[in-house]
Amino acid sequence: MEEKQEINEILDWHRSGSDRGSQEAIVDMLRQLQEICGYLPESLQQEAAQAAGVSLSVVKTLIRFCPDLKSAAYRHVLTVCTGERCGKRQGAAVLEAVRRELRVGKDGLSADGMVLVVTRNCLKHCGTSPNLLLDGKHFGRMRPEDIPGWVEKYCR
Repeated sequence: MEEKQEINEILDWHRSGSDRGSQEAIVDMLRQLQEICGYLPESLQQEAAQAAGVSLSVVKTLIRFCPDLKSAAYRHVLTVCTGERCGKRQGAAVLEAVRRELRVGKDGLSADGMVLVVTRNCLKHCGTSPNLLLDGKHFGRMRPEDIPGWVEKYCR
């Protein structure tokens, strides 16, 4: 079956559902759509919002709060700790080095679109600060000068 036809079938099915506007139904629809496309581009988000009978902002909010849903075709999620202990040990400089090395835009995506960079207040690995998580794998005792080589090894 062609991708567009599969998408239309999912949208039509959800459009006719009695609970189409519930968060659970919308998230289910978004997951089905993401299975087909790999991610949820803006145009598909708009179609999903129309099918659910909700505003686009509702769909965007659900995508933001569901970690398994993504609005871009990135391959990796890099989480940089911004907690107090990491901050005292050059955490801000590590974050800046990551942003500089990956040329991160305002949307958090690297210039090549392959890495989504996010921050979290504490990664709960304070003994090895500053800390990063790449796709859930912990990297500790990071230094700003380590970032170029680390990015080349793990993110390219």
